[in-house]
Amino acid sequence: MAKKKTGEQIPLIDVSPEYAKPLVDLAGKYKEAQERRMEALAEEIQYKKEILDAMKKAEVPVGDDGKMKFEYEGIKITVTPRDELVQVKEKKVTADDPDNYDDE
Repeated sequence: MAKKKTGEQIPLIDVSPEYAKPLVDLAGKYKEAQERRMEALAEEIQYKKEILDAMKKAEVPVGDDGKMKFEYEGIKITVTPRDELVQVKEKKVTADDPDNYDDE
């Protein structure tokens, strides 16, 4: 029998539940996706601010409905100044409705 050296770690047996590895793997993937989403959200917020600033700088008039609207080449931007809500829609041209936007 070999003598154990002082401070040497003895091999440990795996005592984790059998389902631990798949759950830990999925949790890691979830956190990675969450991190990508948060980075995308930060980028979206920056573009929203830039659109809002550009609409104000261009002095796009506020309509009777209280919204600033800009439409050009199949893109429609609507800004609600009091809420600083920015919506951007792309036109989806169909034979049935050539003025259709993506979420109408």
